[in-house]
Amino acid sequence: MKLLIDVPKLYPAERDYILSVLFCEFLGLEIQIERSERHNVKISAYDDCELIIADGLFAVSPEFWLKPDSLPHQPLKIWNIDSAPIKATTVNTKVPVIYGHNPESAGFFEVTEKRINWGLDIFGSAFFMLTRYEEFVNLHLDSRERFLGRYSLAYQESFLDRPIVNEYLELLWAALTILWPTLQRKSREYKVMLTHDVDVPFATIGIPKKFVLRSMGADLLLRRDPSLAWRRVKSFFKIRHGDHTLDPNNTFNSIMDLSEKHGLISHFYFIAGHSAGDLDGFYSIDDPFIRTLMKQIYLRGHEIGLHPSYNSFQEPECIHREFEKLIRVADEEGIQQSRWGGRQHYLRWKVPTTWQAWEDAGLDYDSTLSFIDVAGFRCGTCYEFSVFNLMTKKQLQLKEYPLIVMDITLFCQMNMPQVESLSLMQRLAQRCKIFNGIFVFLWHNNSWLRYDNSGEFYIQAVKTSIYPDQVD
Repeated sequence: MKLLIDVPKLYPAERDYILSVLFCEFLGLEIQIERSERHNVKISAYDDCELIIADGLFAVSPEFWLKPDSLPHQPLKIWNIDSAPIKATTVNTKVPVIYGHNPESAGFFEVTEKRINWGLDIFGSAFFMLTRYEEFVNLHLDSRERFLGRYSLAYQESFLDRPIVNEYLELLWAALTILWPTLQRKSREYKVMLTHDVDVPFATIGIPKKFVLRSMGADLLLRRDPSLAWRRVKSFFKIRHGDHTLDPNNTFNSIMDLSEKHGLISHFYFIAGHSAGDLDGFYSIDDPFIRTLMKQIYLRGHEIGLHPSYNSFQEPECIHREFEKLIRVADEEGIQQSRWGGRQHYLRWKVPTTWQAWEDAGLDYDSTLSFIDVAGFRCGTCYEFSVFNLMTKKQLQLKEYPLIVMDITLFCQMNMPQVESLSLMQRLAQRCKIFNGIFVFLWHNNSWLRYDNSGEFYIQAVKTSIYPDQVD
């Protein structure tokens, strides 16, 4: 069944994009878009039934587009779907209305035999979240030029821990099937995507002596682990003779062993350039030990990706050069992959510059979008999706796989103990699972050394990600 979607004429590219993502990518439905002089969105299907949806963001005057006056009014109104004649999968029955009418107004959600009138602007609200519209408008950044979670609407309105776009999608699907019960949507299944940014592949090889000595001091004074300090000393000398096994950061085999035990693929993202000196680490992907590591990862069936350097996020040529270098090394080592992706170093990212740079460089997917300071759903979804350039008004081929949880965010930014960290991971993974989404988790190879020298936390974290409904 093809759905006909009649929309106002304003913002045609933006409307086409969000309708394509929600209906085609997410639901797997066939649509035909028409434009007319109207003030809302009408969905029909060659019969007498109609779903009428309010226009909010896309009703904004062009003079206010991408300006502060177009941002949602806070505090947001809340729609309690318990009192509505609709049944849908949501995290909570109290649903925030990013754009749309007041849910307490008459006729906000009105169902008759062949018509539904709905005051929630699903399409404008989803566009706002997926394109990171607010990050273009709100220029409040941290010292590393990052948009923090605490600045976001989702955090301020307490829905960052909910994939709100997925909830809107389920509500939309429920409304569609009230009118057209024979509709069939695309099937999905819950997945876990383990990713690993390789910032410091080894703790001693290639590291200046002063940094090794500093780390040994931290082992003794901060971590109070003399055995780790001794291991670092032995590793420092053994590595000079080609033995990397004792290096505390050399956890790659352990990571891959665990992934393979659970039938998962690990994605390792390597730095290929040094635009900011020591901030980009002390290794080169041309180093023999890095080439050997990359080849071992590939031969074990795991994936190699790019971790663009610190200053690359708003320098397209830098990303292009670094990706070309990664591809060159991969080719020379016989590494052939059907897709290439990765994540920006330090999660430095700028809308829409960084996405466009990845597209132009020829990368297939990005997985940068999580906030550094708080875990959750920065894009409002746990699905991968095609991205959109707000400046050129074009949908890109590049896919975003939103990052949900990062180790550094849990331990350094949120300062959470391990038990609380696992609890938060479980809750977020559960919310990905109820929508059959993708739980993307970042664990650095050197995090065993930083946060959990035994490796037990990561083992439990992976188990929790795969089986979030199981409670010990």
